[in-house]
Amino acid sequence: MRWRKLIVLSLLSFVLILTGCGQKNYPAISNNQDFIASVNIQAPSISFINDQGKVFSTWQLEEGYTGATLINQQQILLYGFQLKKAVVYSLTTGKQLYSIDTGVGVTNAIYDEIHNQIYIANGKTNRVAAYNEHGKLMADQKVYNYPMAMLIHDNQLFVVNYKDTKLSILQTKSLKPLKEWTIEKSSNGMVVVNDDQLWLGGHGEGIKPNSTVDIFNLESGKKISQIKMPMMPVGFVKNDNRVYVISHGDSVLSEVTLDGKIKHEWEIGANPFSVNVFKNFVAVAGYDDHHIYFLQNGKIVKTINVGKGPFQLLVREGS
Repeated sequence: MRWRKLIVLSLLSFVLILTGCGQKNYPAISNNQDFIASVNIQAPSISFINDQGKVFSTWQLEEGYTGATLINQQQILLYGFQLKKAVVYSLTTGKQLYSIDTGVGVTNAIYDEIHNQIYIANGKTNRVAAYNEHGKLMADQKVYNYPMAMLIHDNQLFVVNYKDTKLSILQTKSLKPLKEWTIEKSSNGMVVVNDDQLWLGGHGEGIKPNSTVDIFNLESGKKISQIKMPMMPVGFVKNDNRVYVISHGDSVLSEVTLDGKIKHEWEIGANPFSVNVFKNFVAVAGYDDHHIYFLQNGKIVKTINVGKGPFQLLVREGS
């Protein structure tokens, strides 16, 4: 009997070894380390940058991940448009926690801190799915053509259908459809301002690139005004009494007041898609020049070399 137990234990150990070999482990990130992370997609990697503008850790990704989102500040979900699964890693250990069977076509994922749910948009199935923190499917909803940009506000999930003229508004917990707005096709990037407006940017369609930010009333869904911007405003972040907008068509960062007046514009980076705020810096990702730029008071104070194709900026502060 004893030799049989030994054989069983040996087989179990062998299976565990094989399972472990199939999962990539990444460098651990201390749970009290604040960072801004550059998700690079030309040669997939993540560059973790501290408040001194130094890359203190790099995850060289083995799959074609095209985006990421933070979960509870201690985990990171990675997804790819051509991948059948999204994968969640612990930042503290660098080890995989679980995966989610999404099917190919994932365009975006965001985390809801109130309901502890992950929302994943799929441009192949034209659906948005909600998962709990363990990867269990909680709800699923059909929307319109190619859902991509998403935003959470006041227990509502705003979903921009990129290849359609519809913005879908879903209840966050259940994904029950609440409202639909009419928007321009190829819209992308949005931010809530003054708690009663939604600013929406976009690429434009065909030979007509977009050069405006449309402003909608949050209650009625009616477009109330627009702001003339440099070409293709697609990245937004609100900070105190300013909104920073990145226009990748003209490689311009704009500083805009909450009443829609452009105060300053800076040409920055090469083909930037993402802007965020980290500590006292405004950070911009230059997709074609592979640099992250830190600005203070309208001046570039740090230029940081990262992986190829920085496309998204994730911030963790107060950890």
